[in-house]
Amino acid sequence: MGKRGVVAVFQTPPRRILIVKPSSLGDIATTLPLLCDLRAFYAEAQIDWLIAPSLADLVRGHEALHELLYFDRGAVEPWWSPAGVGRLWRLQHLLRVKRYDLVLDAQGLLRSGVLALWTGAPVRVGFGWAREGAVHLYTHWSHLPPPPQQAVVRMRSLMGPLGGPPRPVEFRVPISTVALDGLRGLWPMGGDRVAAVIPGARWNSKRWSEDGFAEIAVRLAAAGFGIVLIGSKSEERLCAMLAQRVGPAAVNLAGRTTLAEMIAALSLCDVVIGNDSGPLHVAVALGRPLVGLYGPTDPLEVGPWGQLDHVLQFDDPGNYRAAASADRSGTLVRLPAERVWEMVKTVAGI
Repeated sequence: MGKRGVVAVFQTPPRRILIVKPSSLGDIATTLPLLCDLRAFYAEAQIDWLIAPSLADLVRGHEALHELLYFDRGAVEPWWSPAGVGRLWRLQHLLRVKRYDLVLDAQGLLRSGVLALWTGAPVRVGFGWAREGAVHLYTHWSHLPPPPQQAVVRMRSLMGPLGGPPRPVEFRVPISTVALDGLRGLWPMGGDRVAAVIPGARWNSKRWSEDGFAEIAVRLAAAGFGIVLIGSKSEERLCAMLAQRVGPAAVNLAGRTTLAEMIAALSLCDVVIGNDSGPLHVAVALGRPLVGLYGPTDPLEVGPWGQLDHVLQFDDPGNYRAAASADRSGTLVRLPAERVWEMVKTVAGI
């Protein structure tokens, strides 16, 4: 495994390691087991992570990490502008002076491959199937059996060229005590069991119906659950409408929390119901029992690790016809609420 079948050999164990994985939220969550693998295999190494500033709270304070470096794609675009060139030059200089021995590109794109190359690290591991020509910027490749392979498996395959032994999957998501304190001002936490509802997603075709989520949330409230609605600023109105339909049992946190506070909120929930989205994968990393609602994305590739039996799907995997369209007919919206409720009852122990 690795470039030309070669396993990377170090005369001494690497002292400085960098993970290149700037985005996205769900993808970073599924990369956490790789970080834990590296820490177990290189116990004395300094392990850093190159990440988008807006997503850093997902890994900030992780017990396996030493330092966070930042790549803000928006701040360097257009890259040919004087400001963009200046920021890229400063980042390149920073990556060089860190003198990394080992870099793992867990993004698999040209820009992440270039960032790995800029470090000057003698060993640069990436995916054998990396896109946009990035594969030519690595010294060693990771290869996988034929798809489908879950995201966690794909990320952990980067240990292959390093000879890392198999070990149990761990995430160890850090929970900020400051975020927990901030959350108390938004959410009057009581003694009831709590269900998180995640009604949004990036693509239209990945979103279940508003009526369906409302029905499930109302039933959960009737069963004695508090309802926490999770979403981004753009989903604030959707979550507000759902909260109004549920009544006083619901708390709308959409657009009102930092990322760290959202993570803290999910960590306090007894069950999570949501579309295939970043927050759902954060819930997986936190070990929360969940019901995942999937449309065109394939659960065998991007499903919740360890909880594939809690996934309901109502579309053909790989059918992206409505991804960028407002037309959601014939996709996940047609999933019957009764099917979802039966799964929720099983997972939540109702």
